[in-house]
Amino acid sequence: MADSTSNANDGVEPHVRYYADRVVFVDEDGTTTEYREGKQSEAARERYNRIKDDLEDGWFEDVLDRVTDPGTENEIALDGEIRTLIDEIVESITSERGRAIAGLTVTQLVIKSLEPAQSIRLHKGSRNSAHFSWREGLSMRTIDSNYVAPALRDRDLLRVNADGVMMTRSLAENYPYSKQYKANIRGAQRQWGDLVEALEDDDPVDALEALEYMIVSLSNRGERAEEVYEDALELVDRFVAGEPSPETVKQVIDIHLAQSQHGARIYEVAMHALAQVLEDEGLLDGRLKPLTQMRSADKKHGNIADIEVVDPDDEFRVREAYDAKYGKAYLLNELQEIRGKLEAHPETESVAFVTSSEPVRDDAIEDRLAALESEFGVTVSVTTFDEFWRRWWSALDDRGVAATDWLEAYAETLCQRRRDRAPVNEPTREWVEELASILEDRV
Repeated sequence: MADSTSNANDGVEPHVRYYADRVVFVDEDGTTTEYREGKQSEAARERYNRIKDDLEDGWFEDVLDRVTDPGTENEIALDGEIRTLIDEIVESITSERGRAIAGLTVTQLVIKSLEPAQSIRLHKGSRNSAHFSWREGLSMRTIDSNYVAPALRDRDLLRVNADGVMMTRSLAENYPYSKQYKANIRGAQRQWGDLVEALEDDDPVDALEALEYMIVSLSNRGERAEEVYEDALELVDRFVAGEPSPETVKQVIDIHLAQSQHGARIYEVAMHALAQVLEDEGLLDGRLKPLTQMRSADKKHGNIADIEVVDPDDEFRVREAYDAKYGKAYLLNELQEIRGKLEAHPETESVAFVTSSEPVRDDAIEDRLAALESEFGVTVSVTTFDEFWRRWWSALDDRGVAATDWLEAYAETLCQRRRDRAPVNEPTREWVEELASILEDRV
């Protein structure tokens, strides 16, 4: 692997030194890292073979299948700056540019996930002395063309040709990949360079988490996803133009929830979308908190419920909370669990459990509701989705707001257009296709 040394030249500008048979990276504190040219070392060859073996066994396909399943509940705990870098790489993709650098990023993340000790700067490695090679490098072109590009193409996550992305001349120069890479790459080169540095840092980013987030981002905001979203939003516009009744709007969302295999998560989105409309109309007593990414993450995030209205100046002071309970009618356990959450948030004024069907209200439930209200001075209720909708629709109707505003907020959230308010990081393309199919029968 590369050799690192440190000297007293603190505060230098990061740079790269090129020699006849090696390249030396110098970081801001003067630490140097050397990469030597030459026939691939035995250690690099062993790393390369292990990567190939894992890919031959279907490791990457398994990751793709798991991460792109809309029912997956894996939370990706990735730093916000790294998420932004990956998002900008994906969002830079057009029919003319950005595909190669996105595909290269996936290949590098695959390599780093499987072999953390392998440098993803060194994209060429060979035992044949007739070919240019880094001693500790490997052939990213082979890994990409044989394993990564075909899997991405088959799932329509990235539209690359059969030979993969490494045929792009600007990616094939005999320089290590870095922020100072000399060739000009079309696309988000700065973001890619920053991500490479983060992965090669002494305290590196978790490569597998970054890979999973990259896959989700491609699924949610890649070329195919954008086509699906544009088609669906056009159907929404046509449906809205027909001035459907509030009952028809509610029916469309109800059908979507019932038909989807992932209705519980979509139920949260539907409730949050309605709250977005209420916030826009000034009908909430506070600020709507962004939608929690995972419905199983309330405790981890310190949330009381899925939808929270918080103090405008303090997101940790909850005023109102609404918990989405899809397919569950008996909530005694939930009413017992809420006690610990209210102890952490004694400032809360009201909590409502919103069920998708008629809830059970027996003596145990009523006693528990009364005990919570007595102990915490908070209003705790169990209500149906229909009651929740009628209550808020009445307030919106009084202001002349169309029910279709709710459908538009719902569709735009699923189509990744409202990530500042509802960052839905599960793959949503399938959900949008289901919604579009429902709307096609009504326009």
